[in-house]
Amino acid sequence: MGIRPKLIILVLALTLPLLGAGGLVAVTVIEDQLLDEMRHRGLSLLSALSVPCSIALANHEIERLDDYLAQFRPPASNLGVPPGLDVQSARDPIRDLQSLCIVDGSGRVIAHTRETAYGTKCEDAFTRRALAADRVLFEERFPPGESPVLAIALPVKSGLRWGTLLAEFSLARLEVRSDRLRWHLTKLTGVLMVLTALALILGLSRLVIRPVRALSAMAEHLSRRELDHRVADKGRDELGTLARVFNSTAAELADYTRDLETKVRERSQEIISKNEELERANQQLSDMNVRLEELATTDGLTGLANKAHLLSRLDFEVMRAQRGGHKLSLVMLDVDKFKHYNDTHGHLAGDRVLAQLAGVLRSNLRSIDIAGRFGGEEFCIALLDTSLKAASKAAEKLRRAVEREDFEGQDQQPGGNMTISLGVAELGPAERVNELIERADNALYAAKGAGRNRVELIE
Repeated sequence: MGIRPKLIILVLALTLPLLGAGGLVAVTVIEDQLLDEMRHRGLSLLSALSVPCSIALANHEIERLDDYLAQFRPPASNLGVPPGLDVQSARDPIRDLQSLCIVDGSGRVIAHTRETAYGTKCEDAFTRRALAADRVLFEERFPPGESPVLAIALPVKSGLRWGTLLAEFSLARLEVRSDRLRWHLTKLTGVLMVLTALALILGLSRLVIRPVRALSAMAEHLSRRELDHRVADKGRDELGTLARVFNSTAAELADYTRDLETKVRERSQEIISKNEELERANQQLSDMNVRLEELATTDGLTGLANKAHLLSRLDFEVMRAQRGGHKLSLVMLDVDKFKHYNDTHGHLAGDRVLAQLAGVLRSNLRSIDIAGRFGGEEFCIALLDTSLKAASKAAEKLRRAVEREDFEGQDQQPGGNMTISLGVAELGPAERVNELIERADNALYAAKGAGRNRVELIE
């Protein structure tokens, strides 16, 4: 959508509600004034009538009251909505009078413009409020299917309160006058809205839309790198200043573009070279991070997890097993007579045996199991989701695999073979890592005490 339809929509959106609201407020104010005028004239009529009525009531002259009210008895044409109305008739409260009566303190009608109403009792809510009030009361009534009515109640006093005047005035003429006024204001508001919108649109088109379109065309030329295009800058306002800035900017851009293209070619080659160096440096850093991770978590001799990493993993797995109700078993194993082997063949040969033993463990364990070097020739294995019975079978499998393995110089070991002893314990309810390790270690000592090269369980 272009700027012209946007401005037209904006102008209409501003003028229509403002002028419409202004017209509505004006009609409402005038209607309120007309209603207040009707109230004032009706009250003046009742006030003028209350003085002689109070005297007649004080003297119990009921016939005189009938004579007073007979003067205000409306003609038959006033009982409904009259067909022909002139503007001045809306200002005549006597002509709009529909009914007038005087009631005593109990609400019984003493005198009424309608003769048949004498002696009846008024029990509507307005009459009850009027009898209880000590001041004038007004009420607008809207009978279904009929014209609205203004009801007025005025106490009749002369020292004492002798009764209450009740009158009903038709608002039909007031409604007709309001409708005429509303229609005239609507037409006037519509004309004003059209004229205002046209004036604003024409003014904005000349002062804003044309210069903005020229600047927009200039921007399109600049976006296509057509830097020789210029826009007229005769105006002395902000748009003219903006046009001059556009022209100056286009000239500067033409100079800068030539210099920039040369520099870009030079810098592009430098950036390519630097990116290649940065990629090599990032690769080296990534390799070093991987190596550092291995050094921090792996035992350098066996390639298994070191003790610190092993304990960290055990803490996590113990918490996971206890939270989820999973099984977890721990195996502690130790190389039998390893000191004898080191004394016979030297520590370097012993290191080779430990590395070979680690390979046997890896090849006989599941990928989810956690194996690590606990210290010296002692190893620790966490068997995840494994009961004590299944862990005993896995430990026996490891023992046999080591017993079958051909180690360097094992024929000089006591018994003529390199063997291991294993202790197995299952994680108990609410048991901690240290307690589990201690029970598995006790089972290992039990295996060594029972003759080595065997698996011992601890419940």
